[in-house]
Amino acid sequence: MPSFSKPQAILCDRDGTLIQDSHFLSHPDQIEWVPGVLDALKFLKTKDISVLVVTNQSGVARGYFPVEAVEAVNDKMRRDAEAATGAIAEFYYCPHHPQGQVIEYSYVCECRKPSPGLFLQAIADRSLDPTRCWAIGDRLRDLEPGLQLGMKAFLVKTGYGIQEQQDLSKSPFSDQITVVSSMPEIINLIPNESNYPQLKKFNVTHSLG
Repeated sequence: MPSFSKPQAILCDRDGTLIQDSHFLSHPDQIEWVPGVLDALKFLKTKDISVLVVTNQSGVARGYFPVEAVEAVNDKMRRDAEAATGAIAEFYYCPHHPQGQVIEYSYVCECRKPSPGLFLQAIADRSLDPTRCWAIGDRLRDLEPGLQLGMKAFLVKTGYGIQEQQDLSKSPFSDQITVVSSMPEIINLIPNESNYPQLKKFNVTHSLG
């Protein structure tokens, strides 16, 4: 199993990684947590590892829902995490899409992943050292900004992860991405923490490129 240093922060995708991807989820009632994630958030809080959610929400630009809907889902996720004695330190989201229907949000931006804008904002806001941070997501575009900044990267098999894994060999970062079945498995990669009682141990494999 690969070994890693304890991260300063984890920049984590939302839909398909922390919660199930409901395809343009727009209401708090649609939230379904990926199994084990709330326990993982609880554990990470005890270790003073900040979890920052970085998410594309092009449904705003497409006219499917307003920014208030994104914020309502984020607020409910924050409350759920706190109720489980975990924490999500901050949410960063991009509402844009270059081919959207809402003019206000329909343009090429610097924050839509794989562009690094949201990552750079999080780093600045939290005074983070990117080389001490991890990026986690179910799409390669969730990881590319972090990899470009020197972060460790983890592709989960939840959400679109299995499909994305099929294209992993085509990525210039293929040998820098570790594949895990789901987000809670990263607990086993934090030094001396693999015996955390609320999370079972998983098999984690480094990508072969």
